[in-house]
Amino acid sequence: MKRLALTLLLLGATIAGAQTLLTPNASAPAQRLYTALNALSGKHCLSGQFMGWYPACSLDAANQIHQQTSNWVAIAGFDYYETFLNVPPTKPDTFKPPRWRYINELIRAHHHVGGISTLSLHMTNPWNGKLAWDKTGRLQDLLDPTTPAYANYKQQLDQVADGLADLQQDNIPILFRPLHEMTNPFWWGGQNPDTLKQLWTNLVHYYTHDKKLTNLIWIWSPEAHYPNLLRYYPGDNYVDIIGLDIYRNHLSTVKAAYDEITATGKPFAITEFGPEGDSFASQGTRNYDYGALPAQIQANMPRTIFILAWRDAWSIYRNKNAAQFMTHPYIHNRDDFTY
Repeated sequence: MKRLALTLLLLGATIAGAQTLLTPNASAPAQRLYTALNALSGKHCLSGQFMGWYPACSLDAANQIHQQTSNWVAIAGFDYYETFLNVPPTKPDTFKPPRWRYINELIRAHHHVGGISTLSLHMTNPWNGKLAWDKTGRLQDLLDPTTPAYANYKQQLDQVADGLADLQQDNIPILFRPLHEMTNPFWWGGQNPDTLKQLWTNLVHYYTHDKKLTNLIWIWSPEAHYPNLLRYYPGDNYVDIIGLDIYRNHLSTVKAAYDEITATGKPFAITEFGPEGDSFASQGTRNYDYGALPAQIQANMPRTIFILAWRDAWSIYRNKNAAQFMTHPYIHNRDDFTY
């Protein structure tokens, strides 16, 4: 019944005329996916789970959720970079490359069974090669081709583009989420809004025009816990989906952020979600009630088209009532959704 309902929604979206992607000549799979996602707005929300970072990234979290709930998450979250937050560092020690070959195999596996993938980039610090959240560096350097930081940054962009092109060859669309949480100064990009907007628009132009990437759906996703988010918004012509990264127990506490950015009219997603508390808590069940979350979304953020639970102790399967969440009529899972 869920699949039939979605087919009817898609028909309605086609008749009404869905939004088109910002990418010129976007691939047919990317445009179909975008149309299908648009059709969910105000009606259903796709389930999602982040799968972890290299070298510990796998599809185990999806398997854990299925074991508990008999349902597969629709969206799997990945990142091309490693963070060594909860695993030993790997070589080289600095200026680590994006691990796209390893991650792309997981994306392919998820795609081949009907899943959708979203990709964030915790990019290596371009000034010193340290972790993404090392804040060393003057952001304006990344707009100046004469600086060493620009050269390091562009090398990363080219390597990431290689990974995205590899997926494009297999007609795999990607919900692409670069420069995320730009409102939070915990990482090297959390600096001047005007500079960040320029970085974003330059990246869109570089990937769509120079690199000819047609499989991307561009997601702009600030962290919800800061004021005046639209100061960082690069403009309607440079964004396909807007989102919020939310780490709160109650969505009502950040509803003002939702109201602010949905004024753009773009489709909306909860691009990261985690309940309050230590994300690295020891193994075992945590106390957040995921079963009550669908009603929270409907009440506070009704246009949500997907939600991506974040890693480790924030995960769906590590908290209470995963089955109630995954079987709620408002939530659509992998087997409920086609495009």
